[in-house]
Amino acid sequence: MIDRIMRAIRLDWTVFREIAEDHSAMTQAAIIVVIVTLLSGIGTFISSLIADATFGRALMSFLYAWLISGILLGWILWAVLTYFVGTMLFQGKTDIPEMMRVLGYANAPNLLGFFGFIPCVGWLIALIGWILAVIAGVIAVREAMEFDTTKAIITVVVSWVIQFILVLIIGAILGMGAAITAGVFS
Repeated sequence: MIDRIMRAIRLDWTVFREIAEDHSAMTQAAIIVVIVTLLSGIGTFISSLIADATFGRALMSFLYAWLISGILLGWILWAVLTYFVGTMLFQGKTDIPEMMRVLGYANAPNLLGFFGFIPCVGWLIALIGWILAVIAGVIAVREAMEFDTTKAIITVVVSWVIQFILVLIIGAILGMGAAITAGVFS
């Protein structure tokens, strides 16, 4: 698993083909997503505390970054949307579990999100991790869907835009609940 993670971070396209064909890699992909989003969530929590947020607000930032944004929306929803976009627009050859496996591994560079709390440069480190994860996502989609890079880029962009809109809507709905909960814990 560690070897595959390092290959995914290095953007080795062969690892995504390997993962796409390995039906037993779902648990590994889920572990990667949980660890990456947990560490990013901890980074968000620390950033919130450094920025003088109350403990309740920092906790809600952590929960949103970890559970909602990272796992439910960042991995599962993106895999489902990418599957539908790629198969409907370009007749990609994959299924949802395969998309979840390859995108789980493509998420590995987001480990750098943990360092987002470092003053002045943390945001840059997290941004680099996100950019690498997007590039890895394009490669993963290309390999899972079995089509060219241009179709993979279009699939990723279209599914990301749809996901972004859904995240805004869900974030607005959850934001009201988070504000109430944060008030209780402050």
